[in-house]
Amino acid sequence: MVKATINKEHYACSVTNGSHDIIVDEPIELGGTHKGFAPKGLLMASLASCVAITLRMYADRKKWPIDKIEVEVNVDTENGETIFLEEITCTGVLTEEQKLRLEEIASKCPVSKMLAAGHEIRSSVL
Repeated sequence: MVKATINKEHYACSVTNGSHDIIVDEPIELGGTHKGFAPKGLLMASLASCVAITLRMYADRKKWPIDKIEVEVNVDTENGETIFLEEITCTGVLTEEQKLRLEEIASKCPVSKMLAAGHEIRSSVL
């Protein structure tokens, strides 16, 4: 469960999962107060961090010599479809075969799977 609460301040939302709290907001040029990630940026952060964590788990299990993993996510639109572009940089000595395997593993993180599958959203106003 994640809960977002917004009052009258444009457009800062307090978001909690019951254990952790963050602020999600819009940039000043969109009328927000720029106190935190914009919603779209938070979605990209979720994808980037999920991929990084998934790759770290895999590399550790395989005992591959990776010191650092950086995942940069950008969003583009092609033919009316949203495309998430991931640039993954691994600091360490990897073979081409290992790099290709990491590309495959990146798509297996839970957030990647959710975004790729698409989902129905059901809303109810109480």
